[in-house]
Amino acid sequence: MTTLINMQEHNTDINQDSEWKRPDTLSHLKAHTLTRISEVMILDSQCGLLVLKRSLQNLPHRKAFEVFSKQMKLLAQKCLNPYFRCEGVDFFYLCKNDIYLVAAFVSPESDDTISVVLYLDLLQRLYDIMKDCIGTVNEAYVTVNRMLIFELLDEVVNSGYCFVSSYAEVKPHLTFEPIRPTIPQPDDLASRFFGITVGDGARLQAGSTELKSKAPNSAYINIVEELSAVFSPNGEVRSAELWGKLTLISTLDQPCPIFIQLNSDLVILTSKCNEGQVAGAVHIDNPSFHPSVDTSLLVKKKVLRVLPPPDQTRLMVYTLSDSACIHIPVVLIPSLMPIDDSRDYKFSLRLINQAESRARASYIRVKVKLPSWVTSVSTTKSGDNQSSHFDSQETSAEWEVKKSAGRTEAFITFRLINPKDKSINLSDIGPISIAFYMTQFSASGLVVNMAKMETQSPDPLSVPPNFFFGVSTKAASYIVRTDVPKD
Repeated sequence: MTTLINMQEHNTDINQDSEWKRPDTLSHLKAHTLTRISEVMILDSQCGLLVLKRSLQNLPHRKAFEVFSKQMKLLAQKCLNPYFRCEGVDFFYLCKNDIYLVAAFVSPESDDTISVVLYLDLLQRLYDIMKDCIGTVNEAYVTVNRMLIFELLDEVVNSGYCFVSSYAEVKPHLTFEPIRPTIPQPDDLASRFFGITVGDGARLQAGSTELKSKAPNSAYINIVEELSAVFSPNGEVRSAELWGKLTLISTLDQPCPIFIQLNSDLVILTSKCNEGQVAGAVHIDNPSFHPSVDTSLLVKKKVLRVLPPPDQTRLMVYTLSDSACIHIPVVLIPSLMPIDDSRDYKFSLRLINQAESRARASYIRVKVKLPSWVTSVSTTKSGDNQSSHFDSQETSAEWEVKKSAGRTEAFITFRLINPKDKSINLSDIGPISIAFYMTQFSASGLVVNMAKMETQSPDPLSVPPNFFFGVSTKAASYIVRTDVPKD
């Protein structure tokens, strides 16, 4: 026992006399050797920006996106290495399904060795987390769940470092719920995609058999916009952005160029040339074009010259992030009131379709997260084309309005059965998510005014081609945050 005590005293003296020193190796570590990143981007197959997370502020806004998309368009994926350096920025990327997952950071001043494996492993872990979160990682799912992806990246990538390795770690901190986009059946897709407006010499009825079967010697020009927005309980828009695409399906007999006339008051904003917002005009941000599109007449005459490739082509992809330039078609206003002489509450939803009367919204689905102590609900609806459902497992209420014309409103009232006699505030309910599909409406205001062939056939007996125009808007992430106080 005496020997043991003497050894302990000896060790104590050694610890007191010695001083801890930082290993020299740590002082030489650089940010890139620790896999620190400046930005994470998710791009579609044509390098349209879907999501951008800036974890550091050491790169100019959108510089990494512009450099990467330029290199991808010049060299294509087969020739572009998964790691490359360009214009003072280091890039790593993975191609998954129809999207690119990209990490970027400022190039180091010295030519130190960079661990490519670490960065690609980080992107693979981000992909796995997103896959566990939204189910499928492709353009459709990322676009619909854009707000959730933003929130996910905020939690995963912090100050340039990736601290989280699994969805289970980050799930308790997320407020948005994943949305599963529904894929229309081919016939339904054709009728929605083409049966909207018919222009020039063709005045065919929407949804006709000839239209659905892609009439010969025709061109189908369609604008589809996906709208994300966050609202306060009084209907005020807190934030809004959209992603849009202009597509063309051609069955023309002769491969002759087409002139596509857009809005005469169109204002195109880019990061290189930002002229500012113009009151009353139609705005789009940072458009990217298919190689078949000639944009030489776009700035002055708002005309695209296109040599139609066979089958379907995405001619232009664009965004719009200025809420003041976005037309909001659907607004939902919730209200909560206690019921006299009862522990229950009356929760009402007012759905306002403020688009023009010719616009039509279909399959509007509203999902409300309710407090856990609400055991059941009863409903009172304002129309016949409505249905509601209460999910006891998720403690959520769902309301579906099959059709809604512009300039109309719909109402529903839920009686919240409250057996525990607990007080309920509006902030205890939600968030409220809304999904809809609207035809004859463009949230940006972008439309195709006219389309015509560059040259007419010399044969006087030849039949002129038909042009079909369409425009529609659908909700990507449409959220009412009830925890925001009313003004």
